Amino acid sequence: MKETNYPLVDNLVKMIEGNDKVTVKSVTVQNKPIYIIYIKTIADVDHIREFILKPLLDMKAKSKPSIVENLPLNDLAKIEQSDQILKKIFNGFTLIIEDADIYAVNTSKFSLRSVQEPVTEVTLRGARDGFIESLEKNISLLRMHLRTNDLTFQEFTIGQKAFTNVSVAYLEGAANPELIKEVVKRVDNIDTDYIPDGGIIEQLIEKNSNSLFPEVHETERPTKVANALIEGRVAIFIDGSPSVLIAPATLNSLFHSTDDYNFKWIPASFIRLLRYFAAFISVMLPAMYISLISFHQGLIPTDLAFSISKTREGVPIPSFMEALLMEITIEVLREAGVRLPKPIGPAVSIVGAIVLGEAAVTAGIVSPLMVIVVAFAAICSFTVADYGLSLALRTLRFFMLLSAAFLGIYGLLLASFIVSIHLIRLKSFSTPYLEPFAPYFHKRWKDSLIRYKFNKRGGQSE
Repeated sequence: MKETNYPLVDNLVKMIEGNDKVTVKSVTVQNKPIYIIYIKTIADVDHIREFILKPLLDMKAKSKPSIVENLPLNDLAKIEQSDQILKKIFNGFTLIIEDADIYAVNTSKFSLRSVQEPVTEVTLRGARDGFIESLEKNISLLRMHLRTNDLTFQEFTIGQKAFTNVSVAYLEGAANPELIKEVVKRVDNIDTDYIPDGGIIEQLIEKNSNSLFPEVHETERPTKVANALIEGRVAIFIDGSPSVLIAPATLNSLFHSTDDYNFKWIPASFIRLLRYFAAFISVMLPAMYISLISFHQGLIPTDLAFSISKTREGVPIPSFMEALLMEITIEVLREAGVRLPKPIGPAVSIVGAIVLGEAAVTAGIVSPLMVIVVAFAAICSFTVADYGLSLALRTLRFFMLLSAAFLGIYGLLLASFIVSIHLIRLKSFSTPYLEPFAPYFHKRWKDSLIRYKFNKRGGQSE
């Protein structure tokens, strides 16, 4: 790029050196040079031409001392700190230079998809919109659902080699100041080269990195974020990611679904209880089956024991290996279904499960009852609303299986005790993970296992 003989502009271009899409234009207004710098691939060139270049060329009189400040731009801002220059221009802003002053105006034009319903969070009733990969659009979606001047945002720029804009949102008066302070502190202390998605921030701000359980709730639904902020929690928006993180997360909150509040409280509470029961079954059923048929046959009713014995006739491998083989097969089919294109992924998973299960039983490798147990446990795991929690429970199932294989029901109890101790000690942003069950908070039980009933004002019934 040719030098302009204007030291400030030449120095700026050198700062962005290596990017051949940087465009520098100069306009002489009232015998004074005005320089305009932007990156062509991420800036709206038509907007720059219509609202910056054309007004400058047509400017004949000015009401303010600065020429640039007379431009009809609402979000024009003067840059006071030099470290903001690169962050602004790589966010799609246009720099306008007059004398020694540098101004920035938002002219970004990134390629974005339209607002769609989140694929991973299906709802039966309620708003269908979902977050996309734009921080500004996502904040706009949240404001559409939460129209209050108490909604507050704190902005951060993270990344040493590539910048990512992050925004922490909360409701003034609803969120605990200590919680806000802790979330802001953890986000501000992130020291990494690049943030590609919210999952990276989730791992960088959590304290128990070795725990299976998620410490923040991840969602793509604006209504879920709005509800969380009303409850006094804090949300973290990441530019370039459709996922928004909500802190703190408790085991109880991870079982909640958006649809819980869209239906009457009795059926909604029944479905919520069913979800808890299904999660318990998905973790414990294969392990309980192994412990009973391998160590404690006396606890099985006689008729049932004979039936199980008949189904296992001719199976050449121990029941634990049989269960492990089926569990690994289920996980492989599930992973294949996720990675394959959407039109064929579910079909391959279903057909694969049926064909492999039928073939394994016919070949005498596994018993029909084992196929039923493992398949039912896998189906139960699909009822968990949060994918992070679902992943944790699926991993936990293997731990329970191993414990039952070595010590039977005693191993299962020991493993359950270890997991319970871990959950009791686990905290998410200083909030006990098992709240309101442990420690016991009677008032918060209203929206735990049983969904609360709305009163006439739309709040929780006493």
